[in-house]
Amino acid sequence: MKTYIIIYFVLSFLLLGCKGNHTGNSSETGDTLQFHYARNLTFVSFPDRMEVTLRNPWDTTNVLGSYVLSKPLQNAAVFSSVHCALLHELGADEAVGGICDFEFFNLPYYKQAVSEGRIANLGNSMQPSLEKIIDLNPDALLPSPFENSGGLGRIERLGIPIIWCADYMENTPLGRAEWIRFYGRLFGKAEVADSIFESVEKRYLELRDLAKNTKTKPRLLPEMPWSGQWTLPGSGSSSTRLYEDAGADYLFANLEGAGGIPLSTEKVVDKGVEADIWIIKHHGNLDRKQMNADTPLLANIKAPIWWCDTSQALLYEETPFHPERLLENLISILHPELGIETEYEYFKPLKADER
Repeated sequence: MKTYIIIYFVLSFLLLGCKGNHTGNSSETGDTLQFHYARNLTFVSFPDRMEVTLRNPWDTTNVLGSYVLSKPLQNAAVFSSVHCALLHELGADEAVGGICDFEFFNLPYYKQAVSEGRIANLGNSMQPSLEKIIDLNPDALLPSPFENSGGLGRIERLGIPIIWCADYMENTPLGRAEWIRFYGRLFGKAEVADSIFESVEKRYLELRDLAKNTKTKPRLLPEMPWSGQWTLPGSGSSSTRLYEDAGADYLFANLEGAGGIPLSTEKVVDKGVEADIWIIKHHGNLDRKQMNADTPLLANIKAPIWWCDTSQALLYEETPFHPERLLENLISILHPELGIETEYEYFKPLKADER
């Protein structure tokens, strides 16, 4: 079944969820915004509105949402720090009325705004507070969709428009980054958004071309196990493309699927022993001795570790819409012979006394 969500920004929102709804005069011709990398967005501008169609990334024959916008958002509930970081860069902080997962925020503006009561803390993004959302009465909710998640439960019955932030399901880093242009238009920051993306694209392509002709391709192993499973990016994910563009030989590049694919620790270690470089994202301090004590199989992987402390570095907040920053850091690690001096050092080598 195709679900169409129609949003009007006039005096208030009107939400229509009926199959087959459409708006406007069928004889009208709008200007289509050309997306060069994003696969799941269609955006058409008319003199009095913008019409957006979001393709379902898990079933591309279906539509996840359709939106008609005639006025920028002014009081949005934004569920992730990733999108709040982008809105801060766009200069749209004042349009954020509530956020989720506050305990994981590293963004100073939002930490202060919540502590001062200017922005509401809506609780966990998977089960946000129904009462707080009702009190906030936002223009729209901006959560990230997950396959077979069941949606937002009772919150969906409030009649508040839901704009699904499915950018993470794009299969290339620039495809995800190009959603900047969509979010910019949601919040009335189109020119700023287009300018940001133009600079992102230019730098990313420059770096990719530098790494393309390197003679060596270091074998790369990412991530680490959690609760007995090791989740790795599949062949259709933007992370896999990023590793390729950085000049790496990602050991699991042929893993079928998009997004994260859970594997057993044993299966990953069997191949992971071939790695030349091991990169890990970890919230808080990383201790190799403790890793080996918790999961003895990891001692078989001898590759040097580069790690990112996500409690300190803004990796999750900055790199989804600035993949050129992460690409720059990865190339500097994988190909020091290129002499790239990176401003963005998300990953650092694990010191000898930490191993």
